[in-house]
Amino acid sequence: MTLSAQITLGSGSTDVGVAPISTYYGYSYVQQIFTKQEINANAAGNITGLKFYIDPSMSISNSSQWVVYLGLTNKTSFSSDSDWIPGAQLTQVFSGTVSNNNGVIEVVFPTPFAYNNTSNLVIAAEENSAGYDNNDYDEAMYVYNGAQNSTIYYKDDYTNPDPASPPATGNLVNYKSVVTFEGLSSNPVPACPIVTYPANNATFIPLTPTITWNNTAGATSYKVSIGTSPGGTSIANQVSVTTNSYTPSAALAPNTTHYVKIVAVGSGGESSGCTEQMFTTAPPPPANDECATAITIPVNPNLNCGTVTAGYTIGATDSGTAPSPCYGQADDDVWFKFVATATTHKISLLNITSVGSTAGDT
Repeated sequence: MTLSAQITLGSGSTDVGVAPISTYYGYSYVQQIFTKQEINANAAGNITGLKFYIDPSMSISNSSQWVVYLGLTNKTSFSSDSDWIPGAQLTQVFSGTVSNNNGVIEVVFPTPFAYNNTSNLVIAAEENSAGYDNNDYDEAMYVYNGAQNSTIYYKDDYTNPDPASPPATGNLVNYKSVVTFEGLSSNPVPACPIVTYPANNATFIPLTPTITWNNTAGATSYKVSIGTSPGGTSIANQVSVTTNSYTPSAALAPNTTHYVKIVAVGSGGESSGCTEQMFTTAPPPPANDECATAITIPVNPNLNCGTVTAGYTIGATDSGTAPSPCYGQADDDVWFKFVATATTHKISLLNITSVGSTAGDT
């Protein structure tokens, strides 16, 4: 039996997004950049088709009119929401009706596309059906986390974008299609994994984080190194795992910068040149977590409020004393106090920013 050459990126992810097209809007145009390092082909070759992935139960009956383009580029990402790759630099490789065949949408090219294995690759696709598919009120195409600004897209229920003259403003996202490149052979030495959590330079990371990365084509295992200095391994020294996640065996030190590197291992050896990412753990639980340890804040003499007191709720607990009415689901709180200098006072919360792992962390 002979298996045709192919390379799959993002396998295993069931996250959904607007790539290669939008199923939840009437029209869409999407460009994605896949780097040479990520594709990791063994040699130059002809791409004969693409496979995209979707839940087998999802409908694309109103999102099935596709035109697909490929191109070569030196770009590794899009620099702005108007940084479309010109249509003149793209080659149309498919135009027609596609279908969901048990979770696979295959696009076969009438004429193969020559990939030189030195440039990065652009996949662009437009969807021209006027209707949309209401799959649980969401997008349906499988995507995986990629490098920052890997994808630019435009979607609209009324305006059908023209790839020859893309909209002035699109949307940038950090994900890409789960995709198979048919016709290319994978390098036996796997590519470096892309760490998806924590993000590089992230702050306020929990002390027991689960570090995750993308599956790498051809990888049979991964080696995880974590330390508190560049190149350090004091927390994990090339720990071998067979999944795409790792949780340190002990809680990390609070308010400390950590460095993580993931290396993929395959039949041809280990990926080389993999870069470290860094993140900083959350500070200790707030000192003013309970009423008894409330922080005293000064009372400003006027509304200029020249003196402010910083604080955070990361690591705080719920004291169970939320005043009524208090809307929402309270799960933590911190305490402040002041000595009144008048019969009424104005209290303001300024520059509230989410800095944790979820939108409600501040």
